[in-house]
Amino acid sequence: MTRALPMPLRSLAALPAGSVATALPLADAGTTYTMAQEAAFIDDLHYAVGRWDGTLSLFAFTDSPAQGPVIAKAVNSPAQEGIQAIVPLGANLFATSNDDASVLVWGSVSGNWTDLTVAATLTYDPSLGVANSGATVSSNGMPTLVIGHANGFVSVWQRAVGTGSNWSLAHTIDVRAAQPVNPWGLHNVRGVAAVALGDGQGYVITGSEDGNLTVIRVSDGIVLSTTVYNPAAQRGINSLAVMGDLLLVANCAVGAADSNLWCYTIDPNGWTITPTDKTTLRIDPNAAQVFNFDVIFAALDGAPIQFFCSTEEGALWMGEVVPGGMLSIIGYNFIGTANLGSALCISGTRIAATGYDLHEYLLT
Repeated sequence: MTRALPMPLRSLAALPAGSVATALPLADAGTTYTMAQEAAFIDDLHYAVGRWDGTLSLFAFTDSPAQGPVIAKAVNSPAQEGIQAIVPLGANLFATSNDDASVLVWGSVSGNWTDLTVAATLTYDPSLGVANSGATVSSNGMPTLVIGHANGFVSVWQRAVGTGSNWSLAHTIDVRAAQPVNPWGLHNVRGVAAVALGDGQGYVITGSEDGNLTVIRVSDGIVLSTTVYNPAAQRGINSLAVMGDLLLVANCAVGAADSNLWCYTIDPNGWTITPTDKTTLRIDPNAAQVFNFDVIFAALDGAPIQFFCSTEEGALWMGEVVPGGMLSIIGYNFIGTANLGSALCISGTRIAATGYDLHEYLLT
């Protein structure tokens, strides 16, 4: 199997060559990358971090950045691009990517996660590819897991009420674009977000490296709309976030004229997705690319609609969505040197940002 290359490095490698380093008498035997790929709160106080080296670590949110993990496990091979999907399921359960033919459901009987065990292994046809993303949604009252896969497919899993181990595959949906926006022909579904609109049948939006934003009705697996996020894009979608009828999309900006954060509105009458604004989160105006690695909303009662993004320049950005779906950038903090971006997750006022190092913040 070809050794996986992190997305920002893959994108940089495709840009016109700059200065050439001095050749050394060394043969490249491979690199195992340890930066974070995904992070998610699995309950109010605990969050999980998945890395490119295949390890999964669980942390308890504390005021001490030196706090060690609650538990750490090696889950899947770096050849499968490490842990790409972490999906909280409630009831002391969460799901992660595994290999190209399975997803793992993890559980903790005690609820403190130190007794973490595999509650179920969800197997599927390897033609779907490794799980890249996921979300949970209630579909006609049924707890449902929606997974985005590396080969451009989405799988929908239903859980028997009252059990964490009994799951069944309900639908498989093809969301591949006929003409991918990226130069490699990739279809990885990097984002799945539940949409709290509609009639209770359950709805999600997926975002893919091929550029498609796809609305799916979970109850029957029907695709309701497909929108190319940016017809002029040179790279695909890295992450997306939904709050109400607002959708944010993070991507890689290539060149000075490109944008790496986009805002849209979602209309459940026809499920159209309409762009309202875009911006570029960039510090160095001469950077050949600026990879927006992750985007999350901050949902606080009575507060403005706020969001956070992580970029490859080592910055954590904060902004607001103001009336009309316009983006207002508040500013950024450096959270380390250029580190290919950090995986973000949020629970109430608690925010964790993990690249190589782990940073915890309280939103005030």
